Amino acid sequence: MRSLLVLLLLACTVLAGLTGGAAAQPAPLADKITIGIYAPTVEFGAAQAKLAYVQGLAKAIEQNTGLKTEAQSYANLAALKKDAVDFAIIDGVCYATNLGWKLLATATIGGGTTRPWALYSSAGETIAALKGKKLAFIATGCNDAGFVDNAMLESEVDPAFFGARSGKPDLTAAIAEVASYKAAQAVFAPAGAAKGLTKVFDTGAVPNPAFVDLSGKLPGSIVERVAAAVVGYGGSGAIAGWTKPSREIYTALAGRLGKVNKAGILANAEPVRFDAKDALIEPATLKETAVVDVRHHFVRPSGGRME
Repeated sequence: MRSLLVLLLLACTVLAGLTGGAAAQPAPLADKITIGIYAPTVEFGAAQAKLAYVQGLAKAIEQNTGLKTEAQSYANLAALKKDAVDFAIIDGVCYATNLGWKLLATATIGGGTTRPWALYSSAGETIAALKGKKLAFIATGCNDAGFVDNAMLESEVDPAFFGARSGKPDLTAAIAEVASYKAAQAVFAPAGAAKGLTKVFDTGAVPNPAFVDLSGKLPGSIVERVAAAVVGYGGSGAIAGWTKPSREIYTALAGRLGKVNKAGILANAEPVRFDAKDALIEPATLKETAVVDVRHHFVRPSGGRME
């Protein structure tokens, strides 16, 4: 009987050890990584070129992590969110309105992390010439009104200034609306992108796309390898390369998306002082003979006192 109890106790101890060992095992790593791209303000030109770029980046990530990586291009941000991809290339304007996502890298285009933008026109060289005209813009779905009215126009132009607005799916389509189809007369675009159109004025810098961690569920070691693969990626295309994250440029744009109410600065006028004798000087313009000379109103008696 005693030996039976010892055997049962030993069996329980072994079972507890096995159970504890199983609980201590780390959760299995993901067997696949998914990345997406939504960057309508970057001039890839054709949808195939955009997909080819993100697929090339996915291959670099797969080589660096050892995990199968799939890539997909999206026509809007809602579809990308719905697919719940792990990582994504997100347009700069959209990241500025979704700063909660973890930023891993910033795209470089033309040697910088931001690009100067401007208002381009086919109807004249001044903003006044565009009153009542149609404005084409890139409909990112990321606070488009705030981007146009506040970030681009600095809250200084009434929203009703343009007669109509035409939202287009990407930069190429927005420029073509003005330059080729003549369906609109003005468009906001990165400097140098609107060939054949007249620059009306500069509107400020806009950050390039961001590479972000959307899911936040993968182990930190995997996220670090993904970030390293992106920063080291040298694939050709509309995005020249990537650099370490620069969150400040996106927060700066986020601050420009809100309406700014401007008012003139009031200051006290500087007092003007003059000598009392100046009141006795006859103005040079008083030449009428019927006007009594100013000096004749004052009489100085022989005693030297004026009563």
